[in-house]
Amino acid sequence: MGVRADVSMTNNFGTVTEQILQRLVAGENKAAERGVALAVDLSPMDQGNLRAAHHVEPATNPTEGAQVVVDAPQAARLHEHPEYDFSTDANPNAQGKWVETAMVENKSELGAIIAKEVRGG
Repeated sequence: MGVRADVSMTNNFGTVTEQILQRLVAGENKAAERGVALAVDLSPMDQGNLRAAHHVEPATNPTEGAQVVVDAPQAARLHEHPEYDFSTDANPNAQGKWVETAMVENKSELGAIIAKEVRGG
């Protein structure tokens, strides 16, 4: 004579995974918004139109990622030439590669924003 027991489990891993992915997207978008603020603080400023051209193209799914965009005709030229002699009259932190620098130098902070959001805020 033996003893038998049926063991089964109902899971909601699919739902949980989807919630985590949604929080990941939200975290990426929040980190990108913070990245814009950090980049603006380092951007060259003449008349202010370059600073105003910073924005986020938000992620809609976790494989896409949020984008920090500087949508001004002079942005690429100025960003990619850090050797230019940027005026620091209006912004003492003005420099080339300002978006890249803002992201790299603050990667821990930006990563923490994403991690916090993924954990549920």
